[in-house]
Amino acid sequence: MKYSALIFLVVAWVACQNDAQSPKTSKKPAVQAHKKANGDYSEIIRIEDSIFEDDVDTSLMAKMQFEETVYDFGEVNEGDIVKHTFRYKNVGKRPLLLKVAHSTCGCTVPHYNSEIPIPPGGMDSIVVVFNTTNKTERQEKPITVIANSHPNKVILYLRGLVKQKTK
Repeated sequence: MKYSALIFLVVAWVACQNDAQSPKTSKKPAVQAHKKANGDYSEIIRIEDSIFEDDVDTSLMAKMQFEETVYDFGEVNEGDIVKHTFRYKNVGKRPLLLKVAHSTCGCTVPHYNSEIPIPPGGMDSIVVVFNTTNKTERQEKPITVIANSHPNKVILYLRGLVKQKTK
């Protein structure tokens, strides 16, 4: 009985020592895996700000700057089509390429360029069409835009009031 308790303590101590000596995981390898030799970060798509280390210069990346991120369409009647153009500029130092723009439902459809990179200083737009059929009351439709930029995600909003059809 004495020996089994002693063996248990020794095994537990050795296991704890192995855990203490195991290498700590770092978020740095995730960045290094995407970093090109010339410092080009333009191909990074889904990277959260929290993994950037001090040695990563995000000023070298593309950057989306929207003229507005919220469009209030006011009051419209149910069944109306709301259409708005969100304009943006690439204020970064690498070509900007939108990978995806999507909404939370099929009533809101973004139309955008996903084929041609926007050069630094260049401008483009996303046209969003919202069909208010069967939508009433206050509406807020988010459009998520993901690109090879820093930050890599921007959320745009269409907001307004849809008045119910009178019968």
